[in-house]
Amino acid sequence: MGQVWSFTIKHKHLTLSDRNDIQIGIEQKKTFREIVSAIEKDPSTISKKVRKHLFIRESNVKSNCDACPLLKKAPYVCNTCPKKRLDCGFKKQFYHAKRAHQDYEQLLSESREGIPLNKQSFYDMNMVI
Repeated sequence: MGQVWSFTIKHKHLTLSDRNDIQIGIEQKKTFREIVSAIEKDPSTISKKVRKHLFIRESNVKSNCDACPLLKKAPYVCNTCPKKRLDCGFKKQFYHAKRAHQDYEQLLSESREGIPLNKQSFYDMNMVI
């Protein structure tokens, strides 16, 4: 029988503090299920946010493979990899809380921008419709 997650709704969006807790949890090699106890979100939410806000660094070494096979499973990042400072030949993926939050804020801002129209272009477009 699966575990039932019952959380009080703390807030709808992840805060920078939540993202820091995720990054710290990843660096401490915690599972997503262990990380959720600190931020009161579903483990699938954490997984989605980590994969959505990856920072990818290309390798200087040319190899036959594009991605490390370890990145196909949780936590999907190289934050805890012992070879992260070495050039292993694979693309490296990292989760950085500050960068993830900046990406989120930019996306939020862009989604609230309207179409820049002046009065004349509005009427011109209206005539087409």
